[in-house]
Amino acid sequence: MKFRKTIITTLSASVILGTAFSYNTDALAKKTVHKVKIHKKAKAKSKATISNFAIILKTRNNHKLENYVLTNRKKFLSTKQFANRYGQTNKTVAAIQKYFKKYHIKTTKYAGNLVLRGYGSKANIQKALKYKQVKVKVNGKYAYRPNHEPKMRGKLQSHVNGYLGLSNYDHVNSNAAKKTKSRSMKRSPKDFINRYGVTSLKQSNRGNKHGIGIISFGGFKNSDVTRFWKKVGVPSSIKRVHVYKDAYASIKPQSDETTMDIQQAGSIAPKSNINVYVSQPTISGMVESFARAISANKSDSLSLSWGISEAELQQMMNHGFIPKSYNSIMNSLLLQGAAQGISIFNSTGDNGAYDGIEGGVTSLTVESPASSPFITAVGATSVPISYSVNGHKVKINNERAWSNDFLYPYFNKLKLYNSDQNSFLSTYFAGTGGGFSKFNPTPAYQRNVSGVDSFNAVQYWNMDSGYAKQYAKPSKLSGTATGRNLPDIVANGDPQTGYTVLYNNQWFTDGGTSIVAPQIAAINALFATKANHRFGLWNPRLYAFANSSKSPFNTLDSDKENSNLYYTGQPGKKYNQATGLGTVKYNKLYQLMK
Repeated sequence: MKFRKTIITTLSASVILGTAFSYNTDALAKKTVHKVKIHKKAKAKSKATISNFAIILKTRNNHKLENYVLTNRKKFLSTKQFANRYGQTNKTVAAIQKYFKKYHIKTTKYAGNLVLRGYGSKANIQKALKYKQVKVKVNGKYAYRPNHEPKMRGKLQSHVNGYLGLSNYDHVNSNAAKKTKSRSMKRSPKDFINRYGVTSLKQSNRGNKHGIGIISFGGFKNSDVTRFWKKVGVPSSIKRVHVYKDAYASIKPQSDETTMDIQQAGSIAPKSNINVYVSQPTISGMVESFARAISANKSDSLSLSWGISEAELQQMMNHGFIPKSYNSIMNSLLLQGAAQGISIFNSTGDNGAYDGIEGGVTSLTVESPASSPFITAVGATSVPISYSVNGHKVKINNERAWSNDFLYPYFNKLKLYNSDQNSFLSTYFAGTGGGFSKFNPTPAYQRNVSGVDSFNAVQYWNMDSGYAKQYAKPSKLSGTATGRNLPDIVANGDPQTGYTVLYNNQWFTDGGTSIVAPQIAAINALFATKANHRFGLWNPRLYAFANSSKSPFNTLDSDKENSNLYYTGQPGKKYNQATGLGTVKYNKLYQLMK
C-alpha cells in the first residue's frame, strides 16, 4: 500500500532484452518533485486551510545527549529529566508560546520540551513566521508551500530547529508488500517465534507494563484483530489496544498496514498493551505521532513501518516543501526516545537498493527515518521454499535477502518488462532496502565491524541516463563508501514466504520489511518484561556483539544468493548492506543484553 496524493510524476524506463520500452509512472505510485514553477500571479489559496503545525525546538547539550544514548544501558530518563538536561528550558518554551499568542496562535507543549503544536488561522501563522504561502506547479499539478524559510521575529528563532505542516506536499509511504488472498492461515507469528529462538522468552503477566507503540496512519477493525489473535491462540481482548488519534487530521478510516502491525506485535508479545498513534500520512503527521508517543512515554518499543527515501526528501527540501533541518529534527526526536529507554524500530523499504524508484529516482538511496543512527533499521529475508512462477519451478535453499533479482530470468521469459509500470516496478524492483545514508555519517558503533563501509554488488541496471536499463549480463563490482550503513538486522518478510494476515474479514499472505518492524518491537517488549527494565537503543550493543565469540547473529554473507537488487553479501565479513548483521537468535541476544 502506498499513500497517494494528487501530484503526478513522470518516470521513463527501458529494458535491454532485445526490446526497449518506456512508460509513465503511475499517478498512484510514490511521488517526487522534478520541476517546480512558482506562479507569482496565482492566488495562493488551498482547499484545506492549514490550521495547525509543529514547532520543533533544538536540543541543548546535544553532544552529551548523543553520548548518553550511545553508552547508556539500563538507567534512563523521565520526560521531565530529559527536559531539564537536553530540552529547551521552561523559560524559553514559555517565551515562544507567548510570542505565538500575540498572533492569536494557541500552542500546546509535548513533554520533553522539544515539540510544540500551534493552532491558528493560516493568515496569523504566516504573519507570525514571516512568510507567504505560494502556489507552485509540480509535474502539472498544484501544491502549496512557504515562499521562503519560515522564521519567528527576534532572538527566539535561534532555539527553533524547524517547522512542519506548512505545506501540503510531504508524504510518507508504507513498506507493506503486495498481499495475496489466502484461503486459510499458512504462516503465523509462531513461525517467527520458532525460527528465531523466541520460544524461551515467554511473557509473564506483568507484560502490560511494557507496552508496544505502533506509529501508523489509518484505523483498523477490532474484529480483524481479535479474530486473528484467537486463531493464533493469544489473548484476544481488544481492551489491550489503545488508540491515540490526531483529531485535527483527515485520516483514512482503515489500513491494512495498521491491522497487520497490531496482529503481529500482539501475537509475539501476547501480554503487552499496544498503543496505536494515528495521524495523517505525512512527514508532519509522522513527527506528530513520534512526539506524542515519546512524550507519553507509555511504550518500551515503538514500531514504524513507513518512510520515504532520502533522495525524495532532499528534493522536497530543495524546493521548500519541508525544512532543510528535517534530518536533525528526526534525530532529535529519536534521541529523546532513546534517552527515555524506548527502543525504536523502522523498516528499510521494499524497493531494494533503489528506494526512490517508484518516485522516479533512479539513483541508489536508502529510506528515512531508518537511516538515522538512533533507530534500529530492520530488513527482510526469504526463507527456504519451493514454488512456481507461471510453470517455472523456483527453489530457495537457504535464507537470503528478500529480493526478486533471482527471478529476473523468469520475468524476462514472460516479457513482464512490457507490462504496465505498476506491474514492472512490483516485479523487477521488489526487495529489502539497504545501502548507505547521505544524511548521516557512519556511526562509531558500526566502524569496527568487518563489512561496514565496504560493499560487494551486482549491477543489473544502468541508471546513468535517468532511465532504468537492464543489462543483458549483470556485472559484479566492489568498493567502499561511507554513511550510516543499513539495515542493522533482518528477518523473514518475503511475501512468498511471509505471514497470513486478516483484513476486512479476509485472509491474505503479506510481507515486506514492514511486517518485520512490529515483530522485533514485540521482541523488545518480551525482553523488557523478562528483565523488568527498558533497553533503549539496541544498535551499539548489536555491533559490539557481532565481534563477540558469543555472537547471536546468523550472518548471511553469500555474494551469489544474497542481494537486494544491488548490494550482496561479503563472504567472510560480518556485515553487508543487503542483510546487515544477519538474522538473530533472540534467546541468545537476550542473555547478552539483559
